[in-house]
Amino acid sequence: MPSKSTFHHETPVLVVGGGPVGLILSLQLARFGINCMLAERNLDTTKWPKMDCTNCRSMELFKRLGIASGFREIDDGEEVARWKLDSVDAWRQRINEQNDGSLPREPYQRCSQAVLEAWLKPRIQDEEIIDEHFGLKFESFTETDDGVESILTDVTTGDQHIVHSKYLVGCDGAGSRVRRSAGIDLIGGPVPAAMMLIHFKSRDLTKLHKLGQFWHIAFANGSFLISQDEIDTWTLHVPIAIGADWEKIDPIEAIYRGLGTPSTPYPIKVDKILVKSAWRPNIFIAERYASTSRRIFLAGDSAHQNIPAGGYGMNTGIGDSFDLGWKIAATLKGYGGKALLESYELERLPVATRNIDQSGAFWEVWRQIWDWSTEADVAVLLSQSKEGKALKGKMANWILTNNLENKAHGIELGYRYNASPIVVPDTEVAEPRWDLDHYIPSTWPGARPPHVFLSDGHTSIFDLFGQGYTIVDFSEEGKWADAFVDAALQLKVPLHKVHLPKEKHVQAIWGRGAVLVRPDDHVAWRAPLGDKTPVVEAMDVLKIAVGQTSNTEVGAAIEYKSKVLGDIYKKGFSGTVGNTNQDEVAMKAAFQK
Repeated sequence: MPSKSTFHHETPVLVVGGGPVGLILSLQLARFGINCMLAERNLDTTKWPKMDCTNCRSMELFKRLGIASGFREIDDGEEVARWKLDSVDAWRQRINEQNDGSLPREPYQRCSQAVLEAWLKPRIQDEEIIDEHFGLKFESFTETDDGVESILTDVTTGDQHIVHSKYLVGCDGAGSRVRRSAGIDLIGGPVPAAMMLIHFKSRDLTKLHKLGQFWHIAFANGSFLISQDEIDTWTLHVPIAIGADWEKIDPIEAIYRGLGTPSTPYPIKVDKILVKSAWRPNIFIAERYASTSRRIFLAGDSAHQNIPAGGYGMNTGIGDSFDLGWKIAATLKGYGGKALLESYELERLPVATRNIDQSGAFWEVWRQIWDWSTEADVAVLLSQSKEGKALKGKMANWILTNNLENKAHGIELGYRYNASPIVVPDTEVAEPRWDLDHYIPSTWPGARPPHVFLSDGHTSIFDLFGQGYTIVDFSEEGKWADAFVDAALQLKVPLHKVHLPKEKHVQAIWGRGAVLVRPDDHVAWRAPLGDKTPVVEAMDVLKIAVGQTSNTEVGAAIEYKSKVLGDIYKKGFSGTVGNTNQDEVAMKAAFQK
């Protein structure tokens, strides 16, 4: 038997996990010129059906990364009620015509996570400053005086790899070894249900299309069918008993039962079962997103887990990777101060908590339908009797009244980093209202600024942002921009000047004479109301924005995060059975990727 070897690596950043969050974080670091090592325990990208909608905010961030356009190129029952979603083309038309700041720069994009990861992998491999290793399993880490020493194992040869890095980021999923090694606990629990997943091939389109034209179809029996590619690939989730021995369940029979009812199955021709598993919908949040030293970080599912309803898992993780990537880069380049990395947890944890709690609320919408279906006689539900019509009418009204899933643009676009230590607060006016379903355009500090087309009709103000910070100045003289450029030169901070004195429509929507935008397209500061000259000290503002000094809100940010977690400790997440130790949850997913 050949002896095992030990290899040593030096890298500024070790990214553990080659899912979308780890892949995007690696690309983000490369975009800022930061070398990193990416380690994924699996030999290839996922084959499992997971996320299948990249929302409009994630697509905006993909465009900033320069991959949005290429990404877009891959790519018999009785209906009770239908949710209608505009196509990408319809979205584009609305975005072009409705130039009031209330719409995203980019529409959403349907794409299976398996396809996304496979598309991203060669782009990672093309980046010379990303040292990618598939088939390398993270084992543990030890903090050193100047960084982190991690031990990883080659899953094929058993060889040991010792990695010395300044920073370690765990993007390694719900069972994160990085999180466990860091001793970070989870808060949350499962919902009172379990599902069997069956991923299969079928070209029996005649029978499948009798069920309707759909992307997702939810059955009154609690099943969900997802059309993965509009051709022959499908994923079905079928309710099963908690603790059931799912491996003994015939997947073909489960498909028939899921598409019909236990007493009236709906058989179709199944060409191939690709994978099957069982899973328990869970909602968990990590108590901390970083170690005390701010050298170990969590992102994506290692930091938060949610029910698929709403599509907030990967999309929230993409937000994590963009927030963390530029902050690590700025710190390594020397201009990012201590508060910059401290702000990651303070900004992202409250956002994820609200997002994943909303996934539980959406789950409750479906659970109500399943409860009514379970309580009723199947024959009544399938009949056109007065009683049957009344029940289906009640279901339809409930679904159409609670139809915000995949439409809640307040959550997708309107999240704000309130009380962040690297955002200069506005003390002149009250914070604009926030809606779950509608994005309220605003340059409120900490928010994503509104996308608006310039007077030429096709250039978005987003297209003018630089890679680092951007000062947008609407004044005639450009004095705000000049002041920030001078400060940036002294602090050696990358800053791009955008002077738009003639863009009155954009200024009216942005609402201020000047706005400082961060590298992740969030507002760091905006000029005072009615002020014609830059009386503010640009140097002081920029020092706060790069974390060299904290604003007076740092205590409030810590208090706000503590309150967010305290509320979860008290009442748990929506739709769950209450707080539970994750290790004791029965029927956790039998797959990690």
